[in-house]
Amino acid sequence: MKLNDALHTLQRRVRLPATMARAASAAIGLSLAIAAFPVVAQEPLEEILVTARFREENLQQTPLAITAVTGDMLDARSAMSTLDLDAFVPNAVIVPLGAGWGSTAAAFVRGIGLGDNSLSFEPGVPIYIDDVYHGRPQGAVLDLLDVERVEVLRGPQGTLFGKNTLGGAVRIISKKPEGTGVGFVDVGGGSRDRMAVRGSYDFPIVEDKWFARISASSKRQDGYFDILDYECVHGRGSLGLGGAGITAGVFDATNPLTTALTTHPAIGGVALGSVTGATDSRGCVVDHLGGENVQSGRVAVRFVGSEKVEVNIIGDLTYMDQEGPADKYTVQYRTTDGVPPFVAGGIAQWNSRVAVPVFGGPVPGIPNSGGQFDGRFQTPNDSYTSYHRFGVDPLSGRNTPNVQELTHWGVQTAVDWDINDNLHFRSTTAYRKFDNSFGRDSDGTPIPQLFTWDTSKHEQTTQEFTLSGATGGDRVDWTTGFFYYDAFDSNQGYVTSFTYNSNFTDHKDEQDLSNYAVFAHFNWRMTEKLSLSGGLRYTDDDKTSDIYRVTGNVAPPGVGLSQAVLIDHAIVAAKSEEWSPKISIDYRFNDSVMGYAQISTGFRGGGFGPRPANALQVAAFDPEYVDNFEIGVKSDLFDHRLRLNADIYFMKNTDKQQPTQECAPCAPVPVAWFRTVNTGESRNNGLELEAMWEPIDNLRIDGSFGYQDYKVTDLGKSTGLFITVPNTALDASIRGDVLYSPRTPKYNSAFGIQYKFRVGGQGATLTPRLDWTWQDDIWFTTNPVAGIVNPEDGRQPAYSLINARVTWEAPSSRWSLAAYVLNLTDEYYFWGKLSLLGNSGREQGNVAPPREWGASLRYNF
Repeated sequence: MKLNDALHTLQRRVRLPATMARAASAAIGLSLAIAAFPVVAQEPLEEILVTARFREENLQQTPLAITAVTGDMLDARSAMSTLDLDAFVPNAVIVPLGAGWGSTAAAFVRGIGLGDNSLSFEPGVPIYIDDVYHGRPQGAVLDLLDVERVEVLRGPQGTLFGKNTLGGAVRIISKKPEGTGVGFVDVGGGSRDRMAVRGSYDFPIVEDKWFARISASSKRQDGYFDILDYECVHGRGSLGLGGAGITAGVFDATNPLTTALTTHPAIGGVALGSVTGATDSRGCVVDHLGGENVQSGRVAVRFVGSEKVEVNIIGDLTYMDQEGPADKYTVQYRTTDGVPPFVAGGIAQWNSRVAVPVFGGPVPGIPNSGGQFDGRFQTPNDSYTSYHRFGVDPLSGRNTPNVQELTHWGVQTAVDWDINDNLHFRSTTAYRKFDNSFGRDSDGTPIPQLFTWDTSKHEQTTQEFTLSGATGGDRVDWTTGFFYYDAFDSNQGYVTSFTYNSNFTDHKDEQDLSNYAVFAHFNWRMTEKLSLSGGLRYTDDDKTSDIYRVTGNVAPPGVGLSQAVLIDHAIVAAKSEEWSPKISIDYRFNDSVMGYAQISTGFRGGGFGPRPANALQVAAFDPEYVDNFEIGVKSDLFDHRLRLNADIYFMKNTDKQQPTQECAPCAPVPVAWFRTVNTGESRNNGLELEAMWEPIDNLRIDGSFGYQDYKVTDLGKSTGLFITVPNTALDASIRGDVLYSPRTPKYNSAFGIQYKFRVGGQGATLTPRLDWTWQDDIWFTTNPVAGIVNPEDGRQPAYSLINARVTWEAPSSRWSLAAYVLNLTDEYYFWGKLSLLGNSGREQGNVAPPREWGASLRYNF
């Protein structure tokens, strides 16, 4: 009764909705009911230790919404990279961002994340590599190499982790060297000529003092997405552009534009080149997308100086050289009279195959310009094909190859020192760097219309000191510390659209970022059953960005168009100082059941709007804030054969950073603007369930369920200078708000089952496993185009996936053989979509792979 009275008091103070209070009351009742189950010492479900609160503790005794999986669990579920982690985490979406975004992971938890790779944004759900914060979602597509466990925390973690951890955190903890002299080699193959090799070896350097662990992996697989030659498919001359093409060498060294593009000091020069291709053996296939070619390695050295001092030094490297991601065009429409759809009089016709000039027709003297860009360039909507064209732009001579290149490495040193029995000091110093280059045919047609090439660079240095101790007869654990982050980022590249509208844009953005924080956290065991925890972090965040643009509207000499080069340079600063408090209370009903409630806060720093095309579009956005109220229960029931964890939460966002599609200027000729705005307010109510059950020996069933109800409650202020989409333009049966959270399904769930049984008379085992995941409808873009009602705009309908795996293990456990099938039912779905209906009349998506199979042989030594 006292707990319910306290809850009602808290409701009045923080203004929780009545439905949330009723749900919280129900959760308390569930906790009390669960507490009545008998407690038995036997524990067939393994104990998982986590370190989310600066000390090692049992997952089931940690009052946080956290999913923790061991390396063995990851192998059993065929989880191979960070992109596979969302399959068993409620209310989480972690997928590749897609073409044109580099090697970027779009990680969302409870509706908070980041769907961009611009240096101006901070990840809402950052990844921590052995407790080192990785400051960009780009470069975060990493192998799960020699992992001890992965922890996915849900909700703001500002007082516990690194830098501005707003929506949650993904912690990858690698295995430490033990000097055991053991290791393994795993060799596999599969669909599309897949070849994969990985291994690890743990050995002593100096007995009882120095230990080392070396791990490495290599993966290669052909792309699953075919690029077709348009005229090969439809017949010679079917492209119908009315000309033989642009004469090679139209732009030569004597042309002023060429000189400007290759020597301008702000950009640093762009190298020109050429590329040739050969026809694939599969007829009209000339290239592929979606391939994989990644090598990674890790070296860990551990020094144990004494019982009180330990030093861990880690170095890791990931190298990628592969094709670009699958890039499928789902919508291509025409406009009447060459008028863009966001200008009065422009009428869009979905999937029209009527050939009309685009944006005013051909440019005199450029046969490929103003080509008939329409729905005929769409391949069938359920196919893994397109009509992309990579290589050298025939007008500018610039090369845009079909590549995705990444070099990502880091080194770190962690020093642990037990000053005395009650005082522990830890220092973690780290440096990380990546360089990611990628090309894209952004129009998706055989017309050399719109190419992009980007190179992103990132360097960061982090330093964290923590001092932990215990007082009051070990009744109070506390940690205080200092965190520092310094980073330099650079995004640069070019966009060529000569045959589209004779424009070009060269860009280079640089950013210096410094962030420091001081923090304190405590856990007070008030009684044997009741504990109080809390924390406070002060953060100082400072960013300075230099933005360079070289733009122009240029055609070859003698055509009649004016030649001009416009240089834009702007400096944008974003600074914030924030306090992030957190408080929680937990109650242990018995040794098997614990309930908790917490209030936590977090923020994400501001920045500048990405990809400005002119001085008018250089605008900053403010920090984003979140307040989270949560109540949960953790339990091990029925002789510790059933593990059941549940939580409900209420999250309130203010000044949420939301992407929009607008224009600036809007007249006389509209210029597209991918603007970031701070919405006034949004809220997200949710429920999360996780279960693991072993009803009989060797049979394991696990599952999760997530529900979230996200809504924008206040659209915020409008400056009146920009076009926004009126609510009346939406299909109210599908979306009721203009701005909403992308990659936030209302429901998601997962279910897995496996059974280990003996085969033969020597003790060999066979373990079949089946995993099923389901995700509700999800949107990837923020707002549709005014005046157009298309229910498929930026949307992925609900879908389910089934993965199957069977593992044979020899009696000595020295040999094992596994075979698996991913996407068993061959589901056709998209990891993401980019809707550009408002400015270029198209929508494109990152279609996920079809069904594939594989097998691997592992030897333990």
